[in-house]
Amino acid sequence: MSDNTNHSTKNYIVTNEQGEEFLLPKYAATFRILMDDKDTIRDVLNSLLQLDRDHEIVDLEYEFEKPIDIFMPENDPARLDVWVHTRDNRYLNVEMQNKVHAFFFDRMQLYNSYLTLRGKYEFNRSDYFMGLPEEERKYRYYELPETVSIWLCNDSVLRTKDIYKDVWSTYSEHEVKSGNALPISRKNRYIIVDLPNFVKLRKGVKTREDFWLRLISRGPLQVPETVDPIFANALDRLRVSRVNPELLKALEANMFDHHEYEVLEAEAYLKGQANGARQEREKNEARDSKRADFLRSQNVPDNVIAAMLALK
Repeated sequence: MSDNTNHSTKNYIVTNEQGEEFLLPKYAATFRILMDDKDTIRDVLNSLLQLDRDHEIVDLEYEFEKPIDIFMPENDPARLDVWVHTRDNRYLNVEMQNKVHAFFFDRMQLYNSYLTLRGKYEFNRSDYFMGLPEEERKYRYYELPETVSIWLCNDSVLRTKDIYKDVWSTYSEHEVKSGNALPISRKNRYIIVDLPNFVKLRKGVKTREDFWLRLISRGPLQVPETVDPIFANALDRLRVSRVNPELLKALEANMFDHHEYEVLEAEAYLKGQANGARQEREKNEARDSKRADFLRSQNVPDNVIAAMLALK
């Protein structure tokens, strides 16, 4: 391993000591290059979900920027970073997130809703479901497939600093208060990975999950050399010399989610407005306090002072 250095003006490229350039996979566009391989996706998911041999993902199909054809404001469809459909009809979405904004948790729920609806739509059209007897299909009309929404966050998102990964699901509020909470259903859940916490808590690479999360959060120069074919192929895909120049140009044009940056810009603007209004209010309150103190020194009654200050 060597330090990530960047002799390029492009913040998504790092250069090793030999002058070879690599893409940093923490951005949505470069993340898709890393994940553009069935074996990589399967290994990443099995590692993150900690699936044993009996439950691990064996085969899958995947799409990038999966459009969700559900009504959205301004007729702008949402797109899921990595959409995965396993052979045994599990549906997963992997999102690479670099900034946490005021409505980030709303966005997570929104995307999870898309995942559930789309998963149900495709589940009911799967070979498995269509192969069931008619009465069995009627019986399973409301059955949902397993859906998992995975968020790899390059900004702190978990409230505690003691863990880097958490599972969110649906719980009974009563059972949570009584200390006996178990998920009401395991069919729909979130896997939240706090990459800043991961970097602080996990030193070195001891597991396959360590390798993937370190590669995603720190870059190709921060993982050990390896002969593992899945790891080696993943690193190879991130070599700039292997990327088609036209694809690289297209990446530059679509490196960032414009909705996300519009949200952050608008949030900063509104905070600025709120701070300006607060400062103006504090200035006026200080001025009125000085006026009231002066009027009291002249023996003006408080009710008269209040009436005078009320005049604007």
